[in-house]
Amino acid sequence: MNLLVQFFSIVLLYIQRNPYVGAQIQRNPLDAQAAEQVLSPQHVRPHAPVQLQTATQAQQQQLLNPPSDQQQGLDTYRKHLIDYEECKEDVHKYCFRPGVELKSDMSVLECLQDVKLSETEVLTAACEHLVWDFKVNLTQDDQFRQASKLYCKDEMVVNSNLAQCAEVTEPGYSLSCFMSFILNLPKESSCFKFLDRSARLAFSDFRVVGPFVAVCKSTIQRLQCGTLTPPSAHAKARVPHSQGHTLECLISKIYRAPQKDPGATPVVDEACQHEIMRIAELQTEDFHLDRPLYFACREDREKFCKTVQSGQGKVLECLLTHRTDPMMEPECSKLLAERANMMGQNYRLSHPLLSGCAIELKEFSCAPSALFSGSPNFHLSWVLLCLENAAHANPGKVSKKCQHEMVSHRKMMLSEFRLSPEVVLTCGREIDMFCSEKGDIEAEGRTMHCLLSHAQERNENQRLGPQCMQALQTVMKVVDVGSNYKVDEVLYASCKRLIDGPCAMDAQSEANTLNCLMKHMDIDMPKECEQRLLEVQYFISRDWQLDPQLYLACHEDAVSKCSANANWHQQPIQQGPDPGPIVLACLYRAAYNDQNPLKPECATNVRRALRTRAVRVNLMPDIESYCREALSEFCSTDVKPTQEMRCLQEYFQLDKFKKSMVNVPQL
Repeated sequence: MNLLVQFFSIVLLYIQRNPYVGAQIQRNPLDAQAAEQVLSPQHVRPHAPVQLQTATQAQQQQLLNPPSDQQQGLDTYRKHLIDYEECKEDVHKYCFRPGVELKSDMSVLECLQDVKLSETEVLTAACEHLVWDFKVNLTQDDQFRQASKLYCKDEMVVNSNLAQCAEVTEPGYSLSCFMSFILNLPKESSCFKFLDRSARLAFSDFRVVGPFVAVCKSTIQRLQCGTLTPPSAHAKARVPHSQGHTLECLISKIYRAPQKDPGATPVVDEACQHEIMRIAELQTEDFHLDRPLYFACREDREKFCKTVQSGQGKVLECLLTHRTDPMMEPECSKLLAERANMMGQNYRLSHPLLSGCAIELKEFSCAPSALFSGSPNFHLSWVLLCLENAAHANPGKVSKKCQHEMVSHRKMMLSEFRLSPEVVLTCGREIDMFCSEKGDIEAEGRTMHCLLSHAQERNENQRLGPQCMQALQTVMKVVDVGSNYKVDEVLYASCKRLIDGPCAMDAQSEANTLNCLMKHMDIDMPKECEQRLLEVQYFISRDWQLDPQLYLACHEDAVSKCSANANWHQQPIQQGPDPGPIVLACLYRAAYNDQNPLKPECATNVRRALRTRAVRVNLMPDIESYCREALSEFCSTDVKPTQEMRCLQEYFQLDKFKKSMVNVPQL
């Protein structure tokens, strides 16, 4: 009978002192709303049975809870992190504040790992070591698996694959297995809240994530990205609990290698990259899980994104839109650049797009299979092109929420070139030569416009390489400035006086605004506005689909009369001449075909497009391409609107002009 009473006493004490039950995380007030009621005792009371300890478990428990001379037996279960001498000083210094439940080990661990990253605020070496032991115990042993069976029992009944995670006994693998399912769990479920809190501990030190350690161990050692052993009890740790330093080091190596040598062998092997991306998908969903970014950007988050609620990647998206702001901390901006690079390679890191376009991604088959995670189909640009193609083919079927996210990501892609892996890989030389005179990248998101300006350079030493040019054409197709000028913040800032003035009344939509600006291209247009406008129009003139009015009016005629692609975006089946200029030329000829004429609306837009492009030779692809040398030699002194064409007409009959054109085919 006494033995039975003692057993139930143990169970009761375990329930009361379970470390997974704790207080709220101290964070931004809006975050608290998103994660309120996080496994507090009054909401979830665990009833997991206390198992008899094996010899190994007893030794581990003794390590974490060494019995005092006065307390034995049941007292082992009463000892919390706050009770250990090693951490009393740090707990008192950092955690005696509202919102931290001192009798909850989980809550205290969260407090300690949020210690500010500075030279003056670090944990003592002894506490650092004890925190490591506690985290290993909480995330790798039977206690975690038993707790997961309790909090996730309903989900395990429905999902047998989730249930199998609780049976994985290899250290760190059970937690990693559960993390694969967390994004599919309802945010209000006890299972999500339990795994979310566990992830906060694991993501502060990836040494407790089994597969990451196993797969990336040799790479980590080769690249000198940190140790995989527990922190030394004798050396003071600079970074609390490593705080994701190892992962950040690997991400940095992946990001910088292509910039130095695009053709080099990847510094991180495919298997390790897969584990890194797997973790990154979870991190980008919740700002707090990306520890290096969290520490580097805490002040900027309050400065730029204070009203943005954490979760679904919203904080990261907000910070990315402010990355080039001169008021942002340099370290925060640097880490955001690396995150943008990863997001460009893997669209699943963009949780706002995944959430806002979940239905469309499925309905229009725009979500590539995980089997192609290493291919260009996984790139953010490919997914956006697929969604935009669906929007053109199915007007009214794309939700307002999805349209909003598409516009947001198009805007980010034009202001942050790193979101395009193709630009990163193929335009590195051009960026270094033309767009970073001071040794850094153009500020305020102007790198893309810098590259766009060199696309129309006539000096061969100043022109872009063909691969970089192709990458820019893809980006301009994705951002589709013609349909909404607002995605180009540089253009808007340069032409604000005209856009908010004459064009505010003249243009009836965002798509009409560029046409309005072209009408005002004269001596009164600010030079900066003219340059930015021509940079955009240079690409629009080479792809008739980027002129929304022309595309809408002439799509049917272009397909039937000019063999144009039926879809707004379609990968070419075979290599050949760029179809953009060819289609417009075909439509122009068809406009004068009395036997099979164009629709009146199409004919009107063809003439409008040709009048617009007559303003600059650069906007007439065939003439600009064949006459580039002649333009440089005879017409470089006067480049005002229409003057270059008049110059060519003036000189083209002269012998010296004809000699310069000897290698040009007849037009």
